[in-house]
Parts: sequence; structure tokens; C-alpha cells
Amino acid sequence: MDRNYDEVIADMLIQLDHIERRMAKADKRMDLTIKRMVKAELRLEKGEHRMEVFDKKLDQTIKKLDQSIKDQQEFSKTQSQMNKYFLNIIKKNGHKS
Repeated sequence: MDRNYDEVIADMLIQLDHIERRMAKADKRMDLTIKRMVKAELRLEKGEHRMEVFDKKLDQTIKKLDQSIKDQQEFSKTQSQMNKYFLNIIKKNGHKS
């Protein structure tokens, strides 16, 4: 019987060794996965930063465009008023002759 226990213990030690090897491999895979995730997260953060810069530039461009549109509308309004003024003068001078 003692020998039978020795065989059982030997088998258990072999199985334990296999389990430890698998766990070591799993730990290595987990470490690699974590490293990949950290790299991916850094890339995402860089992408987000680039998008923030792009968004700021886009906002500035939109503000400039809005101001340009307002300026153009004001110019058109002024030009229209001047045209009406000169048309009125031409009409008045045309009726006098």
C-alpha cells in the first residue's frame, strides 16, 4: 500500500507541475495582453488629443466663417441701401427734367 501512495503522490506532483506550467504560460499571455492593451490605450489617447486639436481648429474656422458671413451680410445691406439712395436720386432727377 505504501508504494501505491507513492505512485499517487508522484502522479499528483506531475499534475501539479503541469498545472504550474500552464499557469506560467497563462501569466505570460496575460502580461502580453496587458501590454497590448496599454499600447492600444496610449494610441487612443493620442488620437483623442489629435481630435481635440482638430476640433479647436474647426471651431476657430467656423467662428471666422461666421464672422465673414456677418461682414458680407453687412456689406450687402450697406450696398443695397446705397443703391436705393442712388436710384432715388436718379428717379428724382429724371422726373425734374
